Amino acid sequence: MEFAGPNLLGVSLSDDYTHGVEMAGGIPVVIPFYEDLSIVHSLIDRLDGLLLSGGEDIDPLMFGEQPRRGLGNVVPERDALERVLIEGMMEQGKPILAICRGIQVLNAVLGGTLYQDLPTQWPSAIQHSQKARRNHLSHAITVERSSKLYTLLGEQTEVYCNSFHHQAVKDCAPGLRPVAWDKDGLVEAVEHETADFVVAVQWHPENLWRTTPYYLGLFKGFVEASSRVQANS
Repeated sequence: MEFAGPNLLGVSLSDDYTHGVEMAGGIPVVIPFYEDLSIVHSLIDRLDGLLLSGGEDIDPLMFGEQPRRGLGNVVPERDALERVLIEGMMEQGKPILAICRGIQVLNAVLGGTLYQDLPTQWPSAIQHSQKARRNHLSHAITVERSSKLYTLLGEQTEVYCNSFHHQAVKDCAPGLRPVAWDKDGLVEAVEHETADFVVAVQWHPENLWRTTPYYLGLFKGFVEASSRVQANS
């Protein structure tokens, strides 16, 4: 999901997300931007799962910091909307799959912190804003064997991913644990320690599942967890 710009609030979403959910057997419903957040509270009761998509930077005020050099465009209205969604879904124990910006806003809402700008805060030889096409596997990540992510990715401890970000998880929020890292130790994925399905990744699996099939496992796991919610409702 992306907002149209600093002077115009509008929403766009790549169909790679919705097609991934469809291919995994789910029915995607795109949530529009609501100024009246009370509507969002009532919407949460009708959702079986929440997919948080990529987009703009997270406002550092969400995690108690002042803006640093290198911070990009922020949209506090989106931050507020997604805070309500995350808190509501967590309260009801419903599944969350968070992608790119999604891992960042999830971590911030639950009490963690972020690197506002990797080039100035995390000097690394690894390129995190790749210039190659979106389905190009850019760099390696190590996956913890005991994690849900390990199972979703076909029981692999090392995979390659794409990379289009300059913010990242710094300190994990209470309840979240890191389960994947790049070769320099930067967190690339987190999971909730007790929730049935709260999985968040820094890369963009929605661009990869067609050419790298094991990435469809993330969507399948999300849809299966969402189906359990529906069956128990």
